Amino acid sequence: MTPFGRMLEQLRRSRGLQQSQLAAEAGVQSCYISAMENGRKGPPSSNVFHQLTQILGLSEAERRDLWRAGLQSKKTRKIPPETSTSEYVLVDELWEKLGSLTENQINLISLALKTATSDGGRRYREI
Repeated sequence: MTPFGRMLEQLRRSRGLQQSQLAAEAGVQSCYISAMENGRKGPPSSNVFHQLTQILGLSEAERRDLWRAGLQSKKTRKIPPETSTSEYVLVDELWEKLGSLTENQINLISLALKTATSDGGRRYREI
């Protein structure tokens, strides 16, 4: 499950909606909602995202948190043009380990990244 999928499911359930109800109101198939919640599909387009936030009646904070979860859940990413050779190597090393990292390793990497930059290394962009 992705951060976006987990949060979407929690928000939907907290509003007492079934996947089929949310899908019908958003104009998408219920299997699409299921696939997003289970992490088989990435976050939706901006249009569908905004429909979901309106249907769920999200507060500004909830909408922002769901958007951030969507960015964290993207299946593909583009490496920025200013990326150094060392960063390419680091990305490759991390890529090779994805799916097998322990919580301790994740916490250590996260801590190292957060102490290296003032903004925690976050580059949140539009989905």
